[in-house]
Amino acid sequence: MAHATLSPSSAVRWMACPGSVRLTKDLPDDSSAFADEGTDAHELAALCLETNTDAKAYLGRIMEKGNAVTDEMALAVQDYVDYVRDVVAATGGELLVEQKLSIAHITGEAGAKGTSDVVILAAPELIIADLKFGRGVPVDAMDNPQLQIYALGALEQFGLAADFERVRTVIHQPRLGAVSEWTQTVEELKAFEAEVAKAAGDSALPDAPLHPTGKGCKFCKAKATCPALRQEVLDTFEAIKPETATTDQLGEAMGKADLIKAWLKAIRAETETKLLAGVPVAGFKLVQGKKGDRAWSDKEAAEALLKTMRVPHDQMYDYSVISPTTAEKLHKSEVIGPRQWPKVRALITQSEGKPSVAPESDKRPAMVMSAVLDDFTDVTTADDLL
Repeated sequence: MAHATLSPSSAVRWMACPGSVRLTKDLPDDSSAFADEGTDAHELAALCLETNTDAKAYLGRIMEKGNAVTDEMALAVQDYVDYVRDVVAATGGELLVEQKLSIAHITGEAGAKGTSDVVILAAPELIIADLKFGRGVPVDAMDNPQLQIYALGALEQFGLAADFERVRTVIHQPRLGAVSEWTQTVEELKAFEAEVAKAAGDSALPDAPLHPTGKGCKFCKAKATCPALRQEVLDTFEAIKPETATTDQLGEAMGKADLIKAWLKAIRAETETKLLAGVPVAGFKLVQGKKGDRAWSDKEAAEALLKTMRVPHDQMYDYSVISPTTAEKLHKSEVIGPRQWPKVRALITQSEGKPSVAPESDKRPAMVMSAVLDDFTDVTTADDLL
């Protein structure tokens, strides 16, 4: 089958919420410019790995989803390609690219397959690597169900030919400069297989349970119509008032913040869909949004015209020095050499991030916020003492 209903890429959702399979079954798959860009980046990466070429060789090439290979895409994809090649060289493993893996023995769905970006057979180690091309938040390889299911499929397919003892899963996000690796034993992975099979079995039940979670609901197509999510949101609003909430209640509400945002986003999207289709929504209408930035319809024609008007050169062109990010990309592409880069890096500064609320599971260390008496200036006046 072309695409598994219980796909590894959506395992975060259906393993946490088996009932979501029923709710999303007949809903159309929505694509986006970001998803299409990611698809084309994956195509470029696979092409480089399969033909032993570099990404810059394909600059300007139009990929499957219509995106041209730009300098930025080539640099990011090359970062991932170099990482994979380094792992293969270090382990002496066999590289398999865009490897289709049967997962039917895990999910029970006849003919179901998943496609892993990279599988490296380096017994006693099995390596699963995944490219994430987005600019969102870093994704952790630890306990990542998508990669674990790929690993289980690879073990089923190649386990008889090699004696694997451990499995390394990797998520590479070149545009975030993030690489997450996690290693577990084959026995630990097999224990996870039972969890997958249980969730898959539950999803087939007529009354499959619905369990809203922040991660699970984020990309669920049924957010706007899910009764469990709606009830979760309403219960939270009913039970917790910010101005009178205890710290325990605040913690409970913050734990559901992503759920609430996901539901509100789905409501807005559904409202927009209805209005665009000409279906009235009580109290709301479509209006013309803010106009985009002005731009030349023909940049070369504008340049030629301004030259005929004898506009001075320094007034005709805007110049600015490249950003540190662009400079680093030039360093990676060896335009700025390794001996020159330390001098450039010495001129780069970056402000500290502002305090931000995060769950306790976040790997960043907690900030210590203590109010010490010596930290405050005594502003008491003589009149205050009277």
